[in-house]
Amino acid sequence: MDNSPDNPEEKMATRKIKISPWVNTLLTLCAILISATVLYLYISGYRVKTDEDKIDLTQTGMVSAKSIPEGASVYLDDILLTATDDAISGINPGKHNLKIAKKGYVEWTKEIEVFVDLVTDITAVLVSQTTRLEPLTNTGARFPSMSPSLTKVAYFSTDPADPGVVIIPLAQSGLNIFKGGVTTTIEDTIRTKYSEGNAISWSPDEKTILITNDLSEGQVPNHYLIDLAADTIETTESMAAVEEDWAAKIENKRLTFLEKTEIPEQLKPLAVSNKSLWAPDDKKFLYTIQSGDDLEYHVYNLEKPLPIGEEIDNLTFTTNIKGPQPKVSWYADSFHLILVEGDVETNRQGAISLIRIDGSNKIEVYSNTLYSDRVFSSPNGEKLIILTSLKSGDQTDLYTIGIR
Repeated sequence: MDNSPDNPEEKMATRKIKISPWVNTLLTLCAILISATVLYLYISGYRVKTDEDKIDLTQTGMVSAKSIPEGASVYLDDILLTATDDAISGINPGKHNLKIAKKGYVEWTKEIEVFVDLVTDITAVLVSQTTRLEPLTNTGARFPSMSPSLTKVAYFSTDPADPGVVIIPLAQSGLNIFKGGVTTTIEDTIRTKYSEGNAISWSPDEKTILITNDLSEGQVPNHYLIDLAADTIETTESMAAVEEDWAAKIENKRLTFLEKTEIPEQLKPLAVSNKSLWAPDDKKFLYTIQSGDDLEYHVYNLEKPLPIGEEIDNLTFTTNIKGPQPKVSWYADSFHLILVEGDVETNRQGAISLIRIDGSNKIEVYSNTLYSDRVFSSPNGEKLIILTSLKSGDQTDLYTIGIR
């Protein structure tokens, strides 16, 4: 007996639906296309945002947060998100508060700006809450002078056994005079006491140093040129001519660099002035502008390309022109300045701080006895070098401040 339905529609319903191969291929391609599109949009920074029953596809930015030392916690708008060194994606464009914290270190905070489809790169230099003071010399040091590349420091040694002019190479692995590497460049003689000098200057190529020796009160100062490679010494009466020659070489170097960059014409004279202070990377310089009773300290950044979130012209800090001015030098990373504040010459006291070129994160690292307002950074930035004395008496020595 045939029980099949007589109605044609019922017959069609009982048939098995077959999909042709080309339809399967089309569906597969559509799925791949949709997945690829979603992945591309995600990588490009797009995120789905729901607000009041509406769904928007919003493009976002990223932050790459690094710290020295590594392993710090990263907070964005007071929310703990990750640890350094890592990238944070899906951040809405605009300004945000970034905090980087590590136990035992001073918190680092900064208002940053996030841009669509770009990565804002931040490196925080963390300073230990308990900085360490260690001796770099122990037989006396006077009038230290750092080489332009921050790789050598010269000073007058008052060591009774070996007085003269000494140069210490600053190894990347650390600073320890007791491990060797110290060179007595020029020793005192019976007739000439080089160790009694009061100034050391470096040539731009660091192959020569110029030392000044006042000898005794009322006498004309003697000036000596020391060729470090040839190990020769010559007396010169034309110190001004030597300094002018060195200054001309530095100016020519700056002008050659500036010809390849875009810089406002009114800033070029400031950039090549001997009052400007160039960073170790030779891409930034510090200059000052007086505005009424204020003296503005600016850092002009000539990096190409300019890092995301960085400004070309930064107002770092402002002082009163009638008040004491800080002694400023560059930190090794070329993104921070070292400030020495206080009347060191009169009071033998001073405060040392690090400040970012944009004026943020001014952190005091030392406040105590100082015998010179010239403070230097080690090449790797782990230590600062100061001249001080921890004992009563006339002997001063070089010490390092371990900031991490």
